[in-house]
Amino acid sequence: MIELPPPHESGCAMMKRVAKDLEKEIDRTRDRIGELQDKIAALEAQANPDQQEIQALKKVVEQLRKKLEEDQSSLSTLQDVISENC
Repeated sequence: MIELPPPHESGCAMMKRVAKDLEKEIDRTRDRIGELQDKIAALEAQANPDQQEIQALKKVVEQLRKKLEEDQSSLSTLQDVISENC
């Protein structure tokens, strides 16, 4: 959930708020990846696992991993800007 900025938020305060929101999003993405990996493992442990469901879940995990990498890169860049300018 994105919070609305305060009316007179400085540039540094805004960047710090965005970085904090991005950290929360990264944590949520990591949690979701873990949940999906657990579900995949549970499905694979079944006698006759649904291979289509497993492949679909693996595809979602791969997409989330790409998103996680992008978000981590964005956060790193933002943290660099904050440390240089604030």
